[in-house]
Formats: sequence, C-alpha cells, structure tokens
Amino acid sequence: MHDLQPLNSRQQRKLAYRARNRLLSIHRDAQDLKQRVYDVLARESPHEATTQRIKSFPWLPNKNCGSWYLPPNELTTSTEVYFKSSDGHITSRYAFSLKRLNLPLIELLHQVSSCFLVDSSVRKILPDSFSRTIPVWCCVMNRIVQKYRQEFLQLDKNNQCDHFNESEWDTVLYAPASIVSPEEYAEISSLIDSRVELLYSSKAIVNPYWLVNKLNKPLRPMWIVEGEVQSYTNSLQSRSVDDDKYYTIICCNPSNYHEGSSSKNHIHWKNHSGSDESSFGYYYTPGAADDDSEWGRNLSPELFWSNYEQLLDPTLTDDDTDASIDTIIQRERDNHLSCVRSKSMENADKIGCIDLWIGSFDAGKPPICWDNFDGVLNITDTEYPDMHESIKEQQERFQRKCFYMQLPVAQGKKDKAELERWIPVGLVFLIHHLQQKRRVLVYCTKGRDRAVAVVLALVVLVCPPTYPLTLKDDFFGFNIDEMTQQQQGETESTYFNSDLRPALVDVLLKENGRETFLNWMHKSTSSPQEPFADKESLRVVLQLVTQYRENAEPTRSTMQKLNRFFMSSNMYGHNKSL
Repeated sequence: MHDLQPLNSRQQRKLAYRARNRLLSIHRDAQDLKQRVYDVLARESPHEATTQRIKSFPWLPNKNCGSWYLPPNELTTSTEVYFKSSDGHITSRYAFSLKRLNLPLIELLHQVSSCFLVDSSVRKILPDSFSRTIPVWCCVMNRIVQKYRQEFLQLDKNNQCDHFNESEWDTVLYAPASIVSPEEYAEISSLIDSRVELLYSSKAIVNPYWLVNKLNKPLRPMWIVEGEVQSYTNSLQSRSVDDDKYYTIICCNPSNYHEGSSSKNHIHWKNHSGSDESSFGYYYTPGAADDDSEWGRNLSPELFWSNYEQLLDPTLTDDDTDASIDTIIQRERDNHLSCVRSKSMENADKIGCIDLWIGSFDAGKPPICWDNFDGVLNITDTEYPDMHESIKEQQERFQRKCFYMQLPVAQGKKDKAELERWIPVGLVFLIHHLQQKRRVLVYCTKGRDRAVAVVLALVVLVCPPTYPLTLKDDFFGFNIDEMTQQQQGETESTYFNSDLRPALVDVLLKENGRETFLNWMHKSTSSPQEPFADKESLRVVLQLVTQYRENAEPTRSTMQKLNRFFMSSNMYGHNKSL
C-alpha cells in the first residue's frame, strides 16, 4: 500500500520508476490488448469476413520494450522482429540498418499476409520505431524489390519474379500524420533513394530472387494508438487493412496517455479498485517497459509472465516487489546449471553447409551436448562444472574423443579486450576441428553476441561471401602448426581438452598473437597484405549468418571489436577508417 500524498511531477516520476509501478502498468496495458485493437479495426472495416480474417493475423513484439506486452503463451510465431527506435531518430538521419534487415518478417508476411506489431514509449504516443524506422524500412524494401525486378527483366530473368505489376507497385513513403509533419515527411522522402542504394551496393540482400518472390505485394504500415487508427501524412489512403493489395504491418501501442498532461509526464495515479481517491494503487506509466535495464533488476519478460501473479500482488510495497524480483532472479541463476534439456540441438542452429553450429548456453550442457557435437567452443566466463569429467567419461565408456575449449570472455560491456585477445585461439580451434570434419558447437549465453562474433570472423576468413555458406576450396590445406615450431622434447599434451598444442595457444595469446595469426592466414590463402574485412563486409557476413541464426545480433561494441581485430593491426599501416 502506498501512502498517497500530494507530489510534484519529479517525485511522481521517481516513484513511478520503481519496478512495482512499472510492472502494474505493463499488466494493465497488456490486458485485453488484442480485443481493443480488433474493435478499432472493426470500426474501420465493418465487414464480418474482414474482421474474422484480421483476427487470424499473428502478433509479434518489437524486441525489448514490445516483448513485455505479449505473454509468451499467446505468441503464435517464433519470428523475431527488431526495429530500433534510434535508427529513426532525427540525429541518425533516418538511418536504414543493414544489421537489422528483419528478413524473417518478410518470410512470415508472405505466409500470413499481415501481422500486428507491439511496441510502446514513455514519452511519445508512437515510439520512433513505429513512426519513422518502420516507414523507412517498408519504403526501402518496396523500392529495392522494384529495382531488383527491373534488373531481372533486363537480364531476361522475369520468370523468377512472380505476380508483379510495375504500374501498381507502391513505392510511396507512409508515415503517421500525428507525428511526422509534411516538412519532416519531405525530408525523409528525399533520403529514401540513398538508403536503397546503400542496401543495393552493400549486397546485404544475399539472395535477391528470394526477396522478390516473397515480397510479391508491397509493404505498408498502419498505426493504432489510444483507440484510433492514425492517418497518413501526405496521403489519402484508406485506413482499413487491405491485405489483398498490401502486406500490412499493424503497429500497436497498447498504452494510454493521460489527457492534459505534459509531453514529459504522462504519469498518473491508478487505483486497484478503480477509484481515483484511494491510496491503494500505483503510478501508471504509459510505455512502462521502456528502459527495462534501468528498473527491471534483471527481470525478463518471460520471467515476469511466469511469475506475474506473485509480482502483482496488490499488498506488496515497492520494496517487497524488488525483493520478490531478486528472489526470482537468484532462483533462476541457481537452477540454470541444473536445467537439463532433452536435446541440445534445440538450442543451436547449423550455419550453412558447414559442420558448425551457433547455440545458447543450454546447447553446450554436458553430457547431452556430446549426443550432437564432437567439439564445443564455450565463449563465456562460466563453465559447466562437469564438462571435463563428461569428456573423460565419453572416452572411457564409449572410446570416443570429444574436444572442448573455453574462451573466458565476459558478457557485454564487462568485457574490455578479452574477446579480441582470444579470437585467434577460438579460430584455430574451429579451423582444426572442421578440418577433421567434426561437428562443432560455438556457444555463449544466448547465442546472439560473442559466439556470433567468432563465427563471423571465421566466415570472413574461410568462406566465400555468398549464400549458402560453404568452406573455400583451399580450406583443408591450411596447416595451423606453421604458426609455431614444435620444440625438441615437447610432450604430446594438449591445451586442456582442446586438441591444440599448449605452445600454439601460448603464441596466440601473446601481445602479437593477432599478427601471428593474420600473417599465417595471408600465407595460407596467398592473399595480399590488406585487411580481410572492413565494416561493410562484416555487415554483409552478418546478414549471411543471420540467414541461419535468426537471432544472431552482436552488439555494437562487439562489432567494433571485430572491426578492430581485422583492421587495426600495424601490419596494415595506419587506417583512417578506424
């Protein structure tokens, strides 16, 4: 119970920032969300057949904030979507992200025609992800498809492009009139063609034929907020869903913004029983899931919805809720290592035509992991306590050799330089075991960041940058022992259970270990003495990898580390692009 006293806006915001108030706000917005949206669309499209068809469209959360508003058991698709608000910021010049192409969404739309997408914002009735990032994405994708189709027609490959009518293909920019003024609309429109050219020249769309066949109707966004469908800037297009003509992305903000409040403070008191007079309630915040890393105490949307009855107990104080969250998080951490999955393969994805998988921490759990893999590369600072014992057991009970190496790299910003230091060791581990035609798993906590980074580095070096990913013809001729000579009297021991010589690992971990590795790669591939990769080629390779691992999403910091690894070596001289 909160002792309600007159508070100024600053005091309200401070209290509303507590987890109890945020979680109650999220739960309020999530309740009856789907029915509220269906009712709005029924007013725009009153035909019963249309209404029923709309109810069949899947619901997706926009990653991070949107994930809090859709309970996991209500999701009907595993497709992940991430339209980042900062891409649409004015300061970003309405960027088009080559890192976040969201191609799985196009695959889904081809199957289901339209979808609902959920996101929210504390301060704005539409987050920038909805008002600017998605409009730019839809317009760029429509125009790149048109460009590809015209190119195919010139090459007499129009048979690859089904159901295309040039005169009816819509390449207009659609933006919400309540947010984007005519002046801003004109500015964004003037930048679209340059974004299309960026996408085209980057070759980030690795299979254009796939895209043009999947996108046989143009994309169009629409927006629903506070019970209303938003009108389009500079367009008199109908506000109803026309899924015969368009693949429609119906952007839904579940929050309500207090009438008469300032743009900086939409917070207002809500009573559990519905009366505004009682002190038995909470401070409601629209877009409460924003910035969950600041207020959530490591709570995830999945953990919230699996424990929401406990966390939303109206008798809890702010401190009680914090304590409950901490208990849930600790219990989850304690159970993590004992959580056995029936098949480690369920948490890993095969990369191209290579015996290589990227997976989460669960995929590497022994002894289950040895059912599917011969080698495991762990890129976390946490190790299963029975990993080495499980390898010994495989040898003694089944006369089978299994191989393992840990790169002790912390997650996120906790790591400063260890990823760059250990990359050569990880790459040599992968090259060695792939040459032996062993099945190799690379994993980190979620299989999104550190594991993806090492695989990206490998793909840059040993795969042609084309779809599907395969190994280069000369790959099996690489000789890792050329990096160090075996010393007289050196034993046949290996670095723990990695099957790599300790002397080789020691050389690669020295201050010039990267240069030793890169020089060896240049010699092995007979390539000129210039960087193997730059920012643009790394983005292309990332798009290739995400064709197989959809949730591959290395952070900006990790991509910067990869860029430094390939480009900052003194062996290439001064590089102005860094």
